[in-house]
Amino acid sequence: MSLAKVTIIGNLGRDPETRYTPSGALNVQFSVAASRRWRDSQGQEQENTTWFRVTAWGRLAETLVNLNERGALVKGRQVYVEGRIESREFTGSDGQVRMSLDVNANEVQLLGARQDGQGGEGSGGGQQYGGGYGGGQQRQRNDYGDQGGSDDLNEVPF
Repeated sequence: MSLAKVTIIGNLGRDPETRYTPSGALNVQFSVAASRRWRDSQGQEQENTTWFRVTAWGRLAETLVNLNERGALVKGRQVYVEGRIESREFTGSDGQVRMSLDVNANEVQLLGARQDGQGGEGSGGGQQYGGGYGGGQQRQRNDYGDQGGSDDLNEVPF
C-alpha cells in the first residue's frame, strides 16, 4: 500500500467555488497559499509561497459550502487542510509547462481570523470538519472512495 498525504496550514487565496460533476456529485474547490520566511546569508528577509489547489467532496463539501455562505470560509482565512496530494503538469496559456499541486481534502479546520482583519462570524480557531483519525469520529466515504465527511450541517457550531 502507498500513501501520499499532506498537511497544509495556509491562507485561502480565493473564495471557494462550488461545482457539480455531470453525475451530480458536489465538490468545493479553493486555493491555499503556504508561505515560508527566512533570512538569507546576507541577512535579507526572503519569502517563498507554495500554492495548493484543494478539492473537497461529499459531506465535507456540503459543510464547506455552509461555512462559505456564513462568511467563515473566505479569501484570506487561515485553514488547516489534510488530504491526499497529487502533482499535475499542464501547459499554461503562454505555452510554458507548469506544475500544479492538487489536494483531495479529507479534513479542513478553520484557524484564526481572516488576514485582512475582518474576522466576522466564525472567527477564532479550532473548528474541525471532515474525517480526522481517531478521537471516535466516524469517517464517511464519498462517491469517489475517498475519506471525508462531517457531522450533520445542523450541528455546525455557528
